Amino acid sequence: MTAILEKVEETRPNGLLQNQSMGEIEVIFGSVSLLCREYKITDKINDVSVATVRFNKSDFLGLGAISYLDDVVINSVSRKTRVFAGNIVSIQDEPNNQVLISLVRGVELSEIGIRALTATGVEHQEMFYSMARLAGFPKDKLFIHGLNSSDKEMVAFIPFKGLLIEEDETVGDIQILNPKSIRDKLPKTVESERWNGFLDADGWISFHCTAPHFIEAENIAIEKADVFLSAYSGILQYGYSLFDGDFIEWERTREAINLTRQDHILLVALANDAAWLRDLSPYKPTQTKLRPTISIDIEAVMSASENFYLPLLIWNRFRDSEDYYVVTIGLWQIIELLSSGIKSPVEFTKEQLSDLSSRAVANLSEEEKPPILAAIKRLNERPVTEKFDKHLENIKLVLSKEDRELLKKFREIRNKIEHGTKPNEPSMQEIKRVRALTNRIILASLKQVNAKTQGS
Repeated sequence: MTAILEKVEETRPNGLLQNQSMGEIEVIFGSVSLLCREYKITDKINDVSVATVRFNKSDFLGLGAISYLDDVVINSVSRKTRVFAGNIVSIQDEPNNQVLISLVRGVELSEIGIRALTATGVEHQEMFYSMARLAGFPKDKLFIHGLNSSDKEMVAFIPFKGLLIEEDETVGDIQILNPKSIRDKLPKTVESERWNGFLDADGWISFHCTAPHFIEAENIAIEKADVFLSAYSGILQYGYSLFDGDFIEWERTREAINLTRQDHILLVALANDAAWLRDLSPYKPTQTKLRPTISIDIEAVMSASENFYLPLLIWNRFRDSEDYYVVTIGLWQIIELLSSGIKSPVEFTKEQLSDLSSRAVANLSEEEKPPILAAIKRLNERPVTEKFDKHLENIKLVLSKEDRELLKKFREIRNKIEHGTKPNEPSMQEIKRVRALTNRIILASLKQVNAKTQGS
């Protein structure tokens, strides 16, 4: 699997192309590595740094499954220095059974397709900024001359289904609008055919929000809408209504109301009537050529215990989510489920625990006994992280230092969520990386199920 570097082409910032001999080059994909035949790096001032590496196809396939979302590191073996680190943007077949991999450095992009966006009266700097943020660029990496980042007051309109609105209603600072009212409030600068998806709803909620840019206003408005619709659904399900002093016929089993936000949002800036209308529904191109590279006996998986069903079902619910709350909770549910069957190397019997409890509290007061007894009952328990490490050992999956740091960060996020405090929001790249890591854990666990079946 080892090949020796024959030639290195490196373009320096001054544009000069230099050929250098650097001995063996090691390319690290997550937790596996491969020596490289040749590579090329292009570094440019004020531009994205790009690297390409080339392997024999048989050598590359010998690595097994590679997560294309993992960070890739290029090291000089002889100099013991890092040459490049970045993320994969393409993997291509080359003549003579070669594989060419392209990498970029220092760019965080979210792979997202925008189904429909209509903007009128929006300044071009604002348009570029919000589109770049939609693509995943972090705000601290965007420097746009002339961009107005002062707070702006906007009105948000968000459609929902689940309750037909006949008359407008105001709940706190939220307006609930009917079809006639919403048509009267639509900006006249937007062409009529653009409203088709937005108007396919039972009602609309409207409220004011303040943000420096449309993309930030989107996030604020969607979160506020979700909170309101959730709370209002609960009131409608388990509350009661009075209209003009009379009652409404009602039956609990029939009136299971659930107001659902639809995949459109309209934002209108009050200062200049600039409008931002977007279809939020997810868009991904259909893949036709991708095929699994890992051999897994699906029948063995389907006949596995129910304990392995649950991690797969949970993974299916958040595999494409960009909501870090959803991803974090789902990730740790999977970790706890996969770790649940791991037993402690030292197990105390009930008799041993009982004897230990009797001796431990013999000279304690009644007030001192409860915490000691509770601690003894937990002697057979082990931290989830310790049991999860044992599961990783069982499935023969080695995590890199970066993988463990990523899990640590999402554990801290989980702890803050559970204790009711707002965590530091991870970047989109970190969300993508932790989803890719979860997929690796799931695949390795599936392979282990397959191995156990073949060995039995």
